[in-house]
Amino acid sequence: MMNQKNRNIADSCYDHLGGVLGEALFKFLLKERWIENHDGEFIITDKGWEELEIMGIEVEMLRNTKRKAVNVCMESNHGIFHEHIGAHLGALLFELMLKKEWLEKKDEKRLVLTDLGVSGLKSLGVEVKKLI
Repeated sequence: MMNQKNRNIADSCYDHLGGVLGEALFKFLLKERWIENHDGEFIITDKGWEELEIMGIEVEMLRNTKRKAVNVCMESNHGIFHEHIGAHLGALLFELMLKKEWLEKKDEKRLVLTDLGVSGLKSLGVEVKKLI
């Protein structure tokens, strides 16, 4: 069992997931080609739409939003910048991770990765061990 202190790798950034975990999720989505950068604009790929639906994201709501579907947000945490998924996809992923109890709120901004979160992210292929 890992120490809970070591799982303070995430925080909220507006309505989406930031911090080290948010950055790892962003890199995973790019590596696995769930999202792609097209001339500075990020899009969700066909594979991404399929995988997001399997994961439990309401893709029809995401497709039909007036809000931008996906973008990259940048936050500074103690002078270190973390790129992570913002916009509507970022908010839906964050909401889903809270609903599945992968994350637990410590306070208004800070989050703790739970055992369920470690297992869930690992099952997706996100390399969590390197983070905690």
